[in-house]
Amino acid sequence: MSTTDAQPIEMAEAAETFRERLAYYAYASVAWLGGTLPTHTGRALFRFFGTLAFYVSSGTRAVVAANQARVIGRPADDPLVVASTREAFRSYGRYWYDTFALASMGDEQMRAAFDWDGDQFLLEPTSRGEGVIAVLPHLGNWDACGRDMTARGLPVVAVAERLRPERLYRLFVREREDNGVRVIALGGAGVGKSLSAAIAEGNVLALLADRDLSGRGIKVEMFGATRRMPAGPAMLALSTGAPIVVVGCYQTASGWRALVRPLAMPELTGDRKADARAITQRIANAFERLIAAAPAEWHVFQPGWPSED
Repeated sequence: MSTTDAQPIEMAEAAETFRERLAYYAYASVAWLGGTLPTHTGRALFRFFGTLAFYVSSGTRAVVAANQARVIGRPADDPLVVASTREAFRSYGRYWYDTFALASMGDEQMRAAFDWDGDQFLLEPTSRGEGVIAVLPHLGNWDACGRDMTARGLPVVAVAERLRPERLYRLFVREREDNGVRVIALGGAGVGKSLSAAIAEGNVLALLADRDLSGRGIKVEMFGATRRMPAGPAMLALSTGAPIVVVGCYQTASGWRALVRPLAMPELTGDRKADARAITQRIANAFERLIAAAPAEWHVFQPGWPSED
C-alpha cells in the first residue's frame, strides 16, 4: 500500500470514537480466534461466551426474550421461552466462531459439513445462466450458506450494511469475499442497478430479508403482530422477473443444513406497490415456518416488533 493510499485509512481511524474502536478490536479478536482455534474447542468456547452474555447482558436478554416469546407464543418469563432465549445466546456465540472459521475450510470439507434439501432450486436456474433471488432470515448461519454455495460452484452476490468504523465494515466484507461471495455495499448510489445487473449476470443474489434497516419497509403480519420487512426483494423480483427462493440455514452437531423452497408467488395485479406488499407478506409467511422450526436459531438481537408510530 502506498503512502497516499494509507492516508485516508489513517484519517478514518483517527476519527473513530472510543466505542467504534472498541467494537473493531472486539470483532477483530473474534476473527482471529475463529481462524485459529480448532472446531470443537472454538464452538465450545464461543457457546460459553454466549451463555455468559445471556447472564450479564440484561437489556439484550430482555429483547431476545421478547422476540422468542412472540415466536413461541408464550410469556417472556415462561420456562420454555427462558430456555430458548438462553440457547439463542449460545447458538449466536457459535455463529460468530463458525463465521470466521469458514474461510479456513476447503471446498470438500465444507460440502461434507453441509446438507441441502432443495438445492436444485438454486443449481438448475444458474446452470442456465438465470439469476435467482435467495431470501434468508437471520437463522442458524447464513454466512455458512453462502460459503457452501460457492463451494458448490454457485456464483453468489450479497449486500453489506455500511458500518462504522470503516475498518469494521472492511473486516466483514473481507470475510465474505474470502468465502467467494461478491459484496455490494448498501446505501451507495446505483445499488438497485448493481443488484439488477447481478441477477441479469446469472448470480444467486442472497438477501437477508427479515429485518428492515431503513424504517420504511413494508408492513407484514408475522407471528400474529405487525412488523416491517424490506421491500427490496419484492421490487427486484418485479423489475427483473427473477424467481424468489426462500432459504433457511440451521446448525447441526457437525455442521449445517439448509432448506430451499421456491416462494409461492401471489397473483400479480400490475399495481407495483400492492404486488410488492403481497410478495413481502408471502416471504414473511415462509419465514414464519422456517423460524418456528428452530426459534432459538433466529439470531435477531434487536426488537423484532418495534412499536409503530
